Amino acid sequence: MILNIIIRCLVPVIMIFSIPFLEKSSAQNIINNAHSHNDYLNKRPLFSALENNFKSIEVDIFLLKSDLYVGHNWLQLRKNNTIEKLYLDPLWKLFNENKGFIYQNNIPLYLLVDIKTTAGATHDILKVVLKKYKPMLTRVVSDSLIRGSVTIILSGNKPGLEDFKDKIDRFVFLDGRFSNINKNISNILMPIISIDWSDHFRWNGVGIMPKNEMIVLNNLVRKIHQEKKQLRFWASPDNKNSWSVLENAGVDLINTDKINEFSNYKIQN
Repeated sequence: MILNIIIRCLVPVIMIFSIPFLEKSSAQNIINNAHSHNDYLNKRPLFSALENNFKSIEVDIFLLKSDLYVGHNWLQLRKNNTIEKLYLDPLWKLFNENKGFIYQNNIPLYLLVDIKTTAGATHDILKVVLKKYKPMLTRVVSDSLIRGSVTIILSGNKPGLEDFKDKIDRFVFLDGRFSNINKNISNILMPIISIDWSDHFRWNGVGIMPKNEMIVLNNLVRKIHQEKKQLRFWASPDNKNSWSVLENAGVDLINTDKINEFSNYKIQN
């Protein structure tokens, strides 16, 4: 009798403390349009973006001998700062600890790998490196897309389209350019189009975007979405005003160097 009374009293208390944990563990609000530009320059590369549920992370790589180092230029390269140590190994650890997930519901994280050295040689080494993480990666097998927890998208000095024509099996994808629009390039090969902001716009994120530039922005979004691809601008203005304009226009990945500010902006909006 006494035991039953104690249990009845404890159940509401247990429920109160359980609810926040359940909500936190079962509902991750991925910021689908958040792209961490030059992520490795943050105080906590990778983890700041993951903790803020960023959809996409950008990392620059340089081939030196047989290793792929992370940095913005040659002077920033450090002995242990390889793509494996800073990104792939920690992601692999999370993948295994979370029973095959980085984000819940198998929402893939984009890892945009910007190649700064020679395309062919760097890609050849990267292919060897990525084989170790194959179960974690989105890949194509005989023209069928197998979605993984991490999608590797090559940018910068990436291999040309002709290098992928005869590739039946692969686990990398390409970041396209403005010149690739209306070329009937498969989304299974090129899911994203990235464009230099200054090629089309002068607006710097202050005040109202000029009407003629807004028309250009809307047309770019429309064209790329018609191909069922995603749009990203690099070197776009990086403030709340510009984030709002880009988001309202339907830009899929918004470049930012301000992880916490962007995350707070999304929470408030």
